[in-house]
Formats: sequence, C-alpha cells, structure tokens
Amino acid sequence: MKSTDETEVCIFCHTPHQAIKNDNIPLWNHDLSATAGYGVYTSPTFDGALSAADLGGTNAATAAISNLCLSCHDGTIAINSLNNPSNATGGNPTMTGTGAGGVMPAGTSNIGADLTDDHPVNFRYDAALFAADNSLHDPSGLTGVRLFNGFIQCASCHDPHESTNSTFLRVDNTGSALCLKCHNK
Repeated sequence: MKSTDETEVCIFCHTPHQAIKNDNIPLWNHDLSATAGYGVYTSPTFDGALSAADLGGTNAATAAISNLCLSCHDGTIAINSLNNPSNATGGNPTMTGTGAGGVMPAGTSNIGADLTDDHPVNFRYDAALFAADNSLHDPSGLTGVRLFNGFIQCASCHDPHESTNSTFLRVDNTGSALCLKCHNK
C-alpha cells in the first residue's frame, strides 16, 4: 500500500493545522472509525476484564489510543481519509494496494471490527491487576512496553514510528520476549 502522489508520510496520521482535538491524540489527522462497538476480549483467565472498556464510538474527544490504530486497521475507513488533506495533492492522496474503497487490504493488518478474539486492549494494568493475577509482572517495573494513563492500548506493544522489529513491535518477539514483558509464563 502506498500513495502515488504524496511524499509526506506523516500526513496520514498527523497535521500541524486543523488537527482533530483530543488530549490523547497528538495532532491527529486521520478520520476516526464510526464503528459503534468492537466488543471486549473475555476469558476465564483474563483478570483485567473489570476495567476493560469497549473502544466503539465516534466521539473524537474521548477516543483512546487504540481508536487511532483502528481508524485504519478495522477496515472501515479509507487509508487516505484525512481531516486536513495535503496541500501537495490538493485533496486526499491517491493510494494503490488498498482494498475496495481504499481501506486496509484483507490480511493480518486488517483486524476487522470484532476485537473479542484479539489480545485485550483498553484495560487498566496496575498494582490491583498485578495482585489479582499471579501470571503478570508488576507494572511498575515494565520495560519495553508502554502504558497510556495506566491502560494497555495497541501502541503498548506496537510503535508506529519504529520499524526495527516486525509489525512495528516495540520489542523483538523472538522466544515470546515481548509477551514476557507483561506475562511471567
């Protein structure tokens, strides 16, 4: 997937002017998904379920970090659907390699709008969760994983600004190294 007429790669997510307003969103430029609900991961072993919140909704002012990721990766919004299009193209950039309607093409990058079978996101990872779940590490000592206001989000494990590791992982996952940052078994 790439643009045929836009060379400013940052514009697909960020803009210095006319950004979508949200304290969690740094100069956000991509339209957010209108998906009303993604569902919440559940499992008898998921002790974070009490603090997990569905990411659905269209209120940009309260969007979570994961909503930013889903604005492309749920497959409902065109990749070039920008709040403030580029001056270079005179409108939204032209894209190749996308799925129908300019969305993320089918495959592992298009996770869809059902998160009930994906790694849980949008839940609080704190001392209380650590105390309740003996298979987790103490969040106060986490390295390589980032919490957002104490919550696990997509960007806790993925860094869209760093491509050193496959799928933009914050840590190389050889031998489950990334997983073992939070999980102790």
